[in-house]
Amino acid sequence: MTDGTREGRQRAKADFRFDDARLCFAFAGTLADRGTGTPFERLARPEDLSRWAVESGCTADAPRCTAADLERARLLREAIHRTGRALAESVPPAPEDIALVNRAAAEPPSTPELAPDATTVRWRGDGIAAVLSMVARDLIALCASEHRAHVRLCGNPDCEVPFVDTSRASARRWCSMKTCGALAKKRAYRARKQTPER
Repeated sequence: MTDGTREGRQRAKADFRFDDARLCFAFAGTLADRGTGTPFERLARPEDLSRWAVESGCTADAPRCTAADLERARLLREAIHRTGRALAESVPPAPEDIALVNRAAAEPPSTPELAPDATTVRWRGDGIAAVLSMVARDLIALCASEHRAHVRLCGNPDCEVPFVDTSRASARRWCSMKTCGALAKKRAYRARKQTPER
């Protein structure tokens, strides 16, 4: 996976986030700023979904995506987000969300292909359905593991992306220290500077 950045430039709002994230929750993060009144859609066009498929490492070749594919992907994304929230809150996920995830996972996933030097793996699949199957299967694998008890929601109220807290003290607060964690530090620093000393 890449982090969506290009060397020598600041990360843009439309760049995908893969820092410290499971595949399923990186996909949930394609809708940014959920806690605000104006969420930011990173999957604005079918081409964005195709780009996410490559940047996530789910496929070596950009799959062709249609408007219908984009709609299915967004529905899966929201089902994953709601299921992640349910895990974080220790409540049962909605049956319709589980059904949607299971339908996506039933599609044949991408398959690994070892490079000739045996140092890298490329994933090849039959279109965007194979990529979405991998995303759905990642959520299923999480739910079947002990890590399901460590799902948290990002402490940034504007974000609300789920993440898996694998820290030793189970004290991780942010989906990523590079984004929400850094933002929280900046806000705390500004607040300290503005508070007059007594």
